[in-house]
Parts: sequence; structure tokens; C-alpha cells
Amino acid sequence: MRYLVRAAAVGAVILATFGGAVAADVIAERKEIMKGNGAAMKAIKAAVEGGKATDAVAPAESIAASLKKFPSLFPKGSGEGDTDAMPAIWTDWAEFEKASANTSAAAEKLAMVAKGGDASATGDALKALGGTCGACHKPFRKPKT
Repeated sequence: MRYLVRAAAVGAVILATFGGAVAADVIAERKEIMKGNGAAMKAIKAAVEGGKATDAVAPAESIAASLKKFPSLFPKGSGEGDTDAMPAIWTDWAEFEKASANTSAAAEKLAMVAKGGDASATGDALKALGGTCGACHKPFRKPKT
């Protein structure tokens, strides 16, 4: 019996240790994705302002692809630590998935519009994408301080 208690205690310590490491890994990965998406948004804006809408295609496609997998980077237990994720992500999971899908779809639409080469239309699509970003950040990300 004593060995069983010890084994359970060791197992709990291992789980707590590696569980924290896994949470830190997904937090780091999602931060990198968001940094990449921010850089992609700047590249899209520069393409629009420079009148080179087709230069916005690749960064828009990058945003769309990253957000398709984004919800998988929020496993339960990854809301603690160095993260701006709000608890609403897990308490309103369906809305979080919907917001991520909407942003991915807006990025795909932006890429499609940008392929046409119309900088004005691409700029409009960029504004729409920015709106979907905000629609996710407001309920699901802690405010920047």
C-alpha cells in the first residue's frame, strides 16, 4: 500500500511538471503565431499603401493557415502563466472557435481579393480582417497595459 501511495505521488509530480511544460510550449507557440500574424498584417498594409496588392497574397494566406490550427493551441490548463488568454476562451469555446474561423476566412478572402491586384479592394479586405481580429481579441485576450 505504501508503494502505491508513493507511486501515485510521483505520478502526480511528473504530471504537474510536464503538464506545465506543455502549457508553456503552447503558450510560446501561440505567441509566435500572433507575432507572425502582426508582421503579416504590416506587410499587407505596406503592399496596399504601395499599390502592390498582389504582394499581400502570401502574408494573407499565412494568417489564414495559422488561424485554422489556432484553437488547438488552447488546451485546457494553458490559461495560466505568461499568457494574455482570458478564461472566456474555455468557458465559451464555441464562440472562440467561431471567432478564429471568421478571422481565417477573412484572411482567405483578403488573399483572393489581393490576387486580383486591386489595391483599394485589398485595403477594404484588410479593414475587414482587422475587424475580425478585434472581434476575437476583445472578448478573449486580456487588454494590453
